[in-house]
Amino acid sequence: MRSAFFLLALLIGSHTFHIKEKPNSKNHQDITKLAILRATAKLCETIEGFKKPEPLNAETLAKACKKDAFKSNFETGIKIITYYNVKTDIDHPFSEKHHFDSETFLDGKALIIKGIEEITAQVKKEKFEDARKTLGAILHTLQDFYSHSNWIEMGNTEPCTALINLEENIPNPAEANMETCESNIPDTNTGAKIKDNILNNKILTSGYFGKSKKKGKCSHGGTLDLSTGIGRSWDGINKDAIDSSHGLLHNKAADIAIAASVQLLEKIWKNNDNDNFLRLMGLYKEKPKGEWKTHLSLFSSKSRVSDANDKSTENIEV
Repeated sequence: MRSAFFLLALLIGSHTFHIKEKPNSKNHQDITKLAILRATAKLCETIEGFKKPEPLNAETLAKACKKDAFKSNFETGIKIITYYNVKTDIDHPFSEKHHFDSETFLDGKALIIKGIEEITAQVKKEKFEDARKTLGAILHTLQDFYSHSNWIEMGNTEPCTALINLEENIPNPAEANMETCESNIPDTNTGAKIKDNILNNKILTSGYFGKSKKKGKCSHGGTLDLSTGIGRSWDGINKDAIDSSHGLLHNKAADIAIAASVQLLEKIWKNNDNDNFLRLMGLYKEKPKGEWKTHLSLFSSKSRVSDANDKSTENIEV
């Protein structure tokens, strides 16, 4: 019953960079596919005569990378990684650390760092199916940071590299009892109001999602987020879509999530080598193994990102 309840939440888009298509918004599928294409294009810059194609998609990039024969495998690899990204919301719907909710910055980072280490080990053992599963999962968590925290509201225009580098400290996280959002404000169609001192001092916070929250903390927001209070679903800070609580910042959050995902992929590339990275992505002679379809057609989503599209009618199935 709980899984069915959360599935409904996902479909109406209450707790993530959305699974279903929403006008003028990017979802996890869009963000992940774009990141894979851009990171792979950077690797292919090492190939003599490479020219980044326009539009950028699996077919044009495979050809530009002189691996045109593997374009179908590349498409499948992207779909597998995307599938496991979305599956994080099904497997861990109420896990704060998997979504960087409730200021769980250290725990969320630990998931990502552990995942990077696991992928390196899995690739060395040629367990590419396991590596794609791990990669999809940690990409989801990383991407949620930019939608669920106030990183964008603080004026940042670059990713938080501390999330993928063990030696870096997460910058200035809020203390457990520090109030971060104004309480009982009227609805001005701009979502929750983060306290001025939090933004001025660049103190990092994220929204709470669920039944309750600590006094003075921010909520995630959305129809099924009860922490906002009755009739106050708007009173949150998430940027999951253009119509979310802080939806005016959705595109900035999505763009930085793409850049952060590219950085993570580049780190995995550097931890391994060119051939193994391309094999992990699916741009390889061996057809990728792993799930990428569900029995629920509701999870089909049309890509709306111009440089991720093969055709205007292309479907990203997850």
